[in-house]
Amino acid sequence: MTPQVPRRAAVFALFWLCACAGGPPTRLRSLATPTGQGAVSLEVHNGSDTVVNNLYLAPTAKVNAATREVRQDGSPELWGADLLTRSALEVGGKLRVPVPGPGSYDIRALSGDGRREQHIGRLRLEAGGRYVLELGEAGWRPVR
Repeated sequence: MTPQVPRRAAVFALFWLCACAGGPPTRLRSLATPTGQGAVSLEVHNGSDTVVNNLYLAPTAKVNAATREVRQDGSPELWGADLLTRSALEVGGKLRVPVPGPGSYDIRALSGDGRREQHIGRLRLEAGGRYVLELGEAGWRPVR
């Protein structure tokens, strides 16, 4: 019976390590209650361990209406222009993102090596709201 205790402890420790190794998730934080009037303020913080080379913003309705292939191939007709025109978003970096107006938006981020992406969907941004999108390590997925 004694050999089972260390084995269970080792399995539990391995499970805990694997569960925690992914890093923090990507999340949208509201800095203040939206006023219902005025511009939307959105800032993206790269809290992951990966440089972001490309960043896109598109209305959720447009993304939902697109085929899967169009959503994943980075079509400029869907995603618009790359928001990172001058340089990459470094680890720990911040970028103010222009938002056309209140509504629901999707964001697509591509890693510096082009092999991983984050697709954050249905971000509800209200008029007069101030938001921070924190890109976390757990949000990255292989590009399909």
